Order: sequence, then structure tokens, then C-alpha cells
Amino acid sequence: RMSGEQKLKEGDEINWQCETHNAVWLLFFTNHHQVYKCRAGDFADTKASVLGDFVAVKLGMEEGETPIFLAVTDDYKGHMLFFFANGKCARVPLSSYATKQNRRKLLNAFSDKSPLVYAAHLHEECELAIYTSAGRMLLVNSAQVPAKQTKNTAGVNVVTLKKNQSIIHVRRAANLELADPHR
Repeated sequence: RMSGEQKLKEGDEINWQCETHNAVWLLFFTNHHQVYKCRAGDFADTKASVLGDFVAVKLGMEEGETPIFLAVTDDYKGHMLFFFANGKCARVPLSSYATKQNRRKLLNAFSDKSPLVYAAHLHEECELAIYTSAGRMLLVNSAQVPAKQTKNTAGVNVVTLKKNQSIIHVRRAANLELADPHR
């Protein structure tokens, strides 16, 4: 918000940014399959040269726990989409993470049965490109993945993998240039 160019520590980079207001909820999904909730207003406005707050300390995360995805919401609308290395995908309504009490930490935020490859907060349906370790790519519309109410659901199979194969990368297919998209 303040003027000046954003300063970063050596080795850090900005992956994503959005403009919002102080009353929104920030949901930090971590590598320990948990989600930490706080308001954007819990973080003080500072100059770009201050380098910000360390999220793991600010939210009281466990030793070795790091945030891997951030969802920003003020109405808990939309879905969380989780792709796992074993070829499964889970679609969970964001409303499943809303709480009546003011709890900061929610356990079992997503499945721990397979490593998480990709997470996204979807406000509307979109095409996704799934890349496998076999060098193949599959286009999937997010509407084809059925929603489950359970946060830590293992999901449904979206791609059949052979032994020792896995999903290695997922990205939105909107700007993807394909020679033969139908194929």
C-alpha cells in the first residue's frame, strides 16, 4: 500500500499477489495437512522495505510446518481443488473451512494419503492441464470432479497411472498453446 518498490530477502520471490481489504479471511494451507485462518487486518501495514512478517511465526505453526497455499475469501464461496501425486483429485467446498468459533487452526484440511501436487481456490469452473511423470498431459474441466463435503477426502481418480508413475505438475490451461487441443 505504501509507496516504494517491494524489497525481498535474497532467494525470495513473489509468486502471487492480489488486492483486497482488511476484513477478508486468509486461509494458509500447510505441509502438515492443516489450515490456519486469520484476517488480513491481523497483519500490520508496513513499508515495502520492512520485508513483512514471517507467517509461520505470526500464526504459531508447528516446528517444520510451512505454508504451501493461500486462499483469500470474505464469503467462503467457491471450492478448493487438490491434486495428489497418486492421480486423485479432491474438490471441497470452501464453506467446509468456515467455523462458528474463532478457531485459528483446523486439522485435516486435506488428505494425507498421497503427496499434494497442486492446490487452487476456484471461484468458477476452468480447464486444467495435468502433467504425468510418463510425459503425458490430460486436460480436465474442474466441473468433472465431484464435490465432497469431507475436507480430508482422498478424492476421485482423474488420471489412471501405471506403476511408479505420478502427477508431477498441474496448471490452468487458459493460456496453454496446444497444436491439437481436441487430441
